[in-house]
Amino acid sequence: MRICFGTSVIMIYLTILFSSTIVCSSDADIVQEDNVKLGQAGEDVNLACTFSKLLQTTTAWFKQTADRKNVQIVSLYLNQQPSWNEDFDKTNRFNVIKGDDHFNLTILKTKPSDSATYYCVVSSYYTIGMGAGTRLLVKGMFPSVDRHIILQQSSIDKLHPGDSVSLQCSIFTESCAGEHSVYWFRQSLGESQGVLYTKGERNGQCENSTESQTQSCVYNLFKSNISHSDAGIYYCAVAACGEILFGKGTELNFRGKGEDILSYAAQSSFMANKPKVKITEEHSLVTYSMYT
Repeated sequence: MRICFGTSVIMIYLTILFSSTIVCSSDADIVQEDNVKLGQAGEDVNLACTFSKLLQTTTAWFKQTADRKNVQIVSLYLNQQPSWNEDFDKTNRFNVIKGDDHFNLTILKTKPSDSATYYCVVSSYYTIGMGAGTRLLVKGMFPSVDRHIILQQSSIDKLHPGDSVSLQCSIFTESCAGEHSVYWFRQSLGESQGVLYTKGERNGQCENSTESQTQSCVYNLFKSNISHSDAGIYYCAVAACGEILFGKGTELNFRGKGEDILSYAAQSSFMANKPKVKITEEHSLVTYSMYT
């Protein structure tokens, strides 16, 4: 028996479920186009999965939560009716669309608790393959009430083309500690879609306070030789304490023709102008700022 792919727990489960002899299929054969999807609570989200027409006999979707728990959502054998995990079936919020070369999962009226990594799994008689996964980040309509969240923004009066800047995201947690996944997005001015800068890297420094039992972490996105092409709104999203927290965003923009001063203005409402991300390739105290 041979196990493949990084999420070995899911693959071990599948080898037991389907066969004792497994020949690994390249994950390039199973395409999940979106590495990350960013959504607002209450919206519908579609997670796409495509594969070779000759590859599949059984298809399935798995959900992996922030604490690495793996749950099968649904499976489908050939063209039979899908078999649902009752925890997902009874909500009436999950649907699948099956074709010869695709098996798409739709989540209706998303909730912050839907934030997780979703894996598409496809098997033939002797082969199991799994997509690279799609990380779904769902922003809640209202902050949680069991912890305290503060978002702050600082500004710089004068910056010139060619300067270097560092975008800083600081997280202070009282109820939990540990590693965070940090995502940076840029939404170009006048555009509805955003660009993913990082995919969950943990480049930062953390300090623990024994007196207050808190942990503070600072994460940075460094940009050198800034220019007009860097204009846009920069967002920080942090997966911490089993939740997804969002910065309100900072606008980096040239104010007018002939000016070389870059201004930083905090977005008054992330919900009113959130980025929609298209990618090709706790109640915590959150501070999100830019500095030189």
